Amino acid sequence: MTRLVIRAGAAIRARLDSHGRADHGRIIILCAGLFAILGLLIMGGVNVTSVQLARVHLLDAADAAALDAADAADDAAVYRTGVGRGVPLSNQSVVADARTNLAAQELPAHVIGWGVSSGTGTPDGRTAVVVVTATVRPPLFGGALSALAGDVTMTVQSDARSDVDR
Repeated sequence: MTRLVIRAGAAIRARLDSHGRADHGRIIILCAGLFAILGLLIMGGVNVTSVQLARVHLLDAADAAALDAADAADDAAVYRTGVGRGVPLSNQSVVADARTNLAAQELPAHVIGWGVSSGTGTPDGRTAVVVVTATVRPPLFGGALSALAGDVTMTVQSDARSDVDR
């Protein structure tokens, strides 16, 4: 009975060897392709997360600049009409104060430059609107991506109002 098992095992091995030789090494190629796709997905996720975090930091910077610009009173309007119910603003005072505030802040990670953009000012003389545009370079292959498609440019807007309580 032992001889029968050995013969059956040898027959199965012979069948596997004859079929296995044609497929020898294909699983390695499939695994390499799978790991390459998985690596690209992970790197893409890291880059997207980095850009989103830079966007959040950019929103924080725009909020801080808008809050600072909301109390940048227009001196001529204050002397002419007084403060009233809110701090009188002008486009020039809002832009100047927003630029000063933004220049004093540290650039977030992966942001290679930012600045106050057009649209910054005051629509009604009481609300400060600050528009900030930044250029973000993703951390993984950012240099290669910027050569191919350019860096990521994002624009955010923040509004603030300084009301006077009496």
